[in-house]
Amino acid sequence: MHSTSHLAMLWHHNSPQTSDQTPMTQGRLLAVSLAAATLCLLFPGRATAEVLYDNISGASGAVSGGSARIASTNAPLANSFSTGGQSTLLTDVGLLVLALNPSSGGSFSVSLLSDNSTSPGPTLTTIATVDDIALAVTLGTFSYQLPTPYPLAANTRYWIELDGPSTTSEWSFTATNVGIGVDNEYVYYAGQVSANSVFTPYQMTVTTVVPEPTTLGLCALGLLAIAAVGRVRARLRTSSLRK
Repeated sequence: MHSTSHLAMLWHHNSPQTSDQTPMTQGRLLAVSLAAATLCLLFPGRATAEVLYDNISGASGAVSGGSARIASTNAPLANSFSTGGQSTLLTDVGLLVLALNPSSGGSFSVSLLSDNSTSPGPTLTTIATVDDIALAVTLGTFSYQLPTPYPLAANTRYWIELDGPSTTSEWSFTATNVGIGVDNEYVYYAGQVSANSVFTPYQMTVTTVVPEPTTLGLCALGLLAIAAVGRVRARLRTSSLRK
């Protein structure tokens, strides 16, 4: 893979610096630039995985204290998590869940929500739709990978919500308030928000990736090339109008 500096040299050599380039050349540059910018967003390439929240794994020290019915008057169920000091991409959410009747034909959705003054806000994306038949009658950990990594802002709170009016599934909650990222977060149950330290949280894992600088540099170069082509086209249009 080319380093960012090598890509910059290649872009500079082929960039539209004068108005002598043909529209076909500019079109090719624009197409390549758009492709580079799109690919770096859809496929982050080499990246560092980071667990923002985990109160499921044995390493977290958390154990189940029971489970809450997803389809009930207390629904939807949700738990918050927060990002650190840099933006990142959400790739995977794990849940400790069960289905009382796997053959019920029911299902529930797993969604990422924004935060609204320490309460669940609008839905940002649906992570997965889970059929009861895919679960067991005893608690098990199930991982749901996003088809496309979802960008998360730095120093921001988000929510994972489970909801489904026909499901027989239940979401496990912990007996103790321990785990990665658990402190200073919140749980949503029966229309009420409580601190994790007061009303023990649901059990989940939230995994993200932080793209390496080379990947971010490729994104920047693609966007710069798009802007450069746009400027040249604007100059050409202005020049033709003056003739």
